Amino acid sequence: MLKSRFVLLVALFPALPTLADTLWLDNGDRLTGRIEFMEGNRLIFHSDVAGQVAVDVGRIRTLESDGPLLVKTADDTKRARRIQASDGEGRITLVNGQTQPLEVELASLRQIMEPKPVVEDWIWDGRATLSLELDNTESKRRDLDIDVSTEARHGDWRHALSSEFERDYRNDIKSRHWWETDYTLSWFFAEKWFWQNRVSYMRDHIGDVERQIQIGSGPGYEWWNNALGRFETSARFEHLRLDGRDGSDSRTNGLGLNWDYRRYLFGKRFQLVHNAETIVPYDDNVDYMVDAELGLRYLLNSWASLSLLTEWDYINSSDDKSLNETRYTLGLGVNW
Repeated sequence: MLKSRFVLLVALFPALPTLADTLWLDNGDRLTGRIEFMEGNRLIFHSDVAGQVAVDVGRIRTLESDGPLLVKTADDTKRARRIQASDGEGRITLVNGQTQPLEVELASLRQIMEPKPVVEDWIWDGRATLSLELDNTESKRRDLDIDVSTEARHGDWRHALSSEFERDYRNDIKSRHWWETDYTLSWFFAEKWFWQNRVSYMRDHIGDVERQIQIGSGPGYEWWNNALGRFETSARFEHLRLDGRDGSDSRTNGLGLNWDYRRYLFGKRFQLVHNAETIVPYDDNVDYMVDAELGLRYLLNSWASLSLLTEWDYINSSDDKSLNETRYTLGLGVNW
């Protein structure tokens, strides 16, 4: 008897309804699947039929979700709610079982996401890229480049940690061997404005500058940040310490100008990245220094990507410290 009941339960299990989120669009279409994230004017939705899609919030008539979601309104109020569809155009109803259901406009929302444990609004992502170039021609070139970066944001705080390692050989002679790591903390004291603090450490095993320490602090502005990418600029007051391999050292201050541009293209299949840092030191010999990166990433799937990047290092100096170096790397990345 017990066995027959178990068989009946298993047979009925596929017929039980599964939890699903639903979007109703202004053209009458309906999408079912799972809400992944909404910020700005884009909602990332994993559809049962179309896979991951980016939907313009302005095209959404209403939506519903049976699972808990963290909703941030324009006044930064956090509410973990179940969402019900609304009869009003461009509106939803927030329900938590404790107060009366609250109807809000989609355009007034800042974010929608799944609540995380401990820190509910924690957003974490990152990337590790391995670039390896083998050239068996006359130069016998072998280049290895490992780049790891991760970023986490909760509330008004954003943490960014990155590290890079390079080792190059020319004719079996090591021509480049260095590593660098830096940590950046940004505090958003307004919707678009933030204050940024950054510390960086570089160790070079071959070059003239054996060690470089850089500390900076200053304001920044986030021009836009949504599901398709972001663009921000900042200006920092920098302090640089350079230790030469010959035993010399220098201390200098300066002004750093930075920008970070990331943009998804063609349905988030490609990502265009461009970031640069320009430092104008208070040094009679050095006019300015530029460290820039421009590239394109092809997203193979949700966790792997191919990247083609151009790196440019430039130092405009009146002495022998001038530098103008361009490198091209092709790498395979793992995303999370």
